[in-house]
Amino acid sequence: MRGKADKNRINIIIVLCNFILSTVVVYISPRFDIITLSGFVVVNLVIYIMMTLSDRRNKKNIEERIEGIFKLLHSTNTDSDNYEVIDDEFGKLSDEIYKIISENKIVAGKAEKSREVLREYTEDIAHQIKTPLTGALLMLDLMEDDPENSKEYISHIRNSINRLHKLTDALLKMASLDSGNISMKKEQAEAISLLEDIKTDLEIYFADKEIPISIYGDDITLICDKQWTYEAVFNIMKNGIEASPEKGVEIHLKETNIFKSIIVKDFGKGLSDEILKRAYQRFYKENPDSKGYGIGLPMAKSIMEKQNGELLHFRDKTSNNFELRFYK
Repeated sequence: MRGKADKNRINIIIVLCNFILSTVVVYISPRFDIITLSGFVVVNLVIYIMMTLSDRRNKKNIEERIEGIFKLLHSTNTDSDNYEVIDDEFGKLSDEIYKIISENKIVAGKAEKSREVLREYTEDIAHQIKTPLTGALLMLDLMEDDPENSKEYISHIRNSINRLHKLTDALLKMASLDSGNISMKKEQAEAISLLEDIKTDLEIYFADKEIPISIYGDDITLICDKQWTYEAVFNIMKNGIEASPEKGVEIHLKETNIFKSIIVKDFGKGLSDEILKRAYQRFYKENPDSKGYGIGLPMAKSIMEKQNGELLHFRDKTSNNFELRFYK
């Protein structure tokens, strides 16, 4: 310990000084007389003064160290570049306090970030809900003014309610994923069978359009949670169809010694890194006229990561390729 070592060193120096000075007194006056006595008095007086000064210096040093600890306790700005670690009792205490303050600062930063994210999500959700509700209220007003066309207005109201229902369903799924309480099952799923089911549901979803969906590659058996994997693939395929409605999407199955993949290829313009980064944020829609809510891509990414897989993106000038990769 540095403090104790310094104190011991000072005590040793004082004892040595006492010994040396006493030896000098005896050498000058070997007979025990008034001179010898006076010499010993002077020596001990000098030693006393040295000890008093040493104690005062130690006391002042301790007070300064305690004051430094109090300042550190009340500090909110810890600068790791200028922080000096001292190897003594106070140094260890200061180091522990510094670590606690740094950890609390990190926790506070995360909490502030979480509050900001929650605020943004709340605003986005409110906006998403407000749009169909406003439409439904408008249709109700029109029904009162124009009862003869009420059937048309009822149809619009039904569409708005269906949109709200789908949004609620999507939000509940995202909440389930975010809660961390979802445990992904490990089931066997034949990729082509899964894709055919999704293809059928997408044909219903895009009932007013004929969307080409082609599947290439040999069938592969995935070890995954069927329900959540269905959600991930469905959303990626839906996004791809919306990006290239005329050419549709191509699905390529791939297997290596390390992983198995479902690759969804659309023929929309390639996404830049900046657009892709924003696309992984909830409620972001590059195309405002899209039927979706900007939740599908973030949800698919979360689902794959919770299954220890990955959602990868490869682009070129004329297409986007999203790869749902399942590791063996």
